[in-house]
Amino acid sequence: MKFVVLSLALLAAAPLSLAESPEVPALIDAQWLASKGVDSVVPVDLQAPKQFQRFHIPGSVNLPYAIWRTSLPKGNKDPSTLRSMLPPVDRLTSMIGGAGIGNDDHVLIVATGQGAGDLAAAARVYWTFKVLGHDAVSVLDGGLVAYADAGGKLTADVTRRAAKTFTADLRPEFAPDAADVRTALDGGALGVDARSEGEFVGIYTGDSDERPGTIPGAKRLPHDWIAAEGSGRMRSAGALEQLFAARGIDPSAEQVHFCHSGNRAALTWFAAYAILGNEDATLYDGSMMEWAQTEDLPVTAEIELCDAC
Repeated sequence: MKFVVLSLALLAAAPLSLAESPEVPALIDAQWLASKGVDSVVPVDLQAPKQFQRFHIPGSVNLPYAIWRTSLPKGNKDPSTLRSMLPPVDRLTSMIGGAGIGNDDHVLIVATGQGAGDLAAAARVYWTFKVLGHDAVSVLDGGLVAYADAGGKLTADVTRRAAKTFTADLRPEFAPDAADVRTALDGGALGVDARSEGEFVGIYTGDSDERPGTIPGAKRLPHDWIAAEGSGRMRSAGALEQLFAARGIDPSAEQVHFCHSGNRAALTWFAAYAILGNEDATLYDGSMMEWAQTEDLPVTAEIELCDAC
């Protein structure tokens, strides 16, 4: 599960488009934004529409987090049908382009910033752009909360951007399926479980049809440990390295990050890939929602409760 990167020779041989520029950091703060100017980015606000209409960064487009993931078709109550997955590529490119975002735009993912869950949502959308081959994407550290606390201007005025064409350069290696994950794990990759301890040890599951427990050999790194002091801000790289090491995870080793449906694990993956620079870390979109409902895939539970006892 190696990532495709441009060689230094290729980078030197041709001028870089913005989407290839190494000058685009994965994580930016309010001070960076103030120094560069809001007009230097296209803020993509993940709030629900009613909240967006109350306040947002000037120039933002509103693409609520829910539309970045699939939902069950109306009337489908089959628990084995996967939901909350990466939408079809054509739907994503149409949505992004329709919002006025093109391949040369620097996209800034903006969540509210109220905690680790918001930070995980921003990391998940960051991952989506990476899957689509768009590297000019950043996450606003601390979201709107940190931006406002730093004196950033908020507005209720809605900006309408002219539609653009957004073309995907799909990177399937960023979105492995169950078979890819099994191959990687069999080859020595380490599973990183971002869920709660109860889910990890097998006390409860995300869906009734899931087998309880985790992927054999996985290490648990709770997603909320990644956020600093319960906020929507990332911990420092040094602190993240300590956390990974404390959980028995080599920060530079090949890793498969998972949770129930690829939301919480987006944050631990973002820490490994974007902050610690581990290009051999990947996010498993289907996570335990898919893995634990596939009978030929192994699951282990530390605690096996007997409900009939």
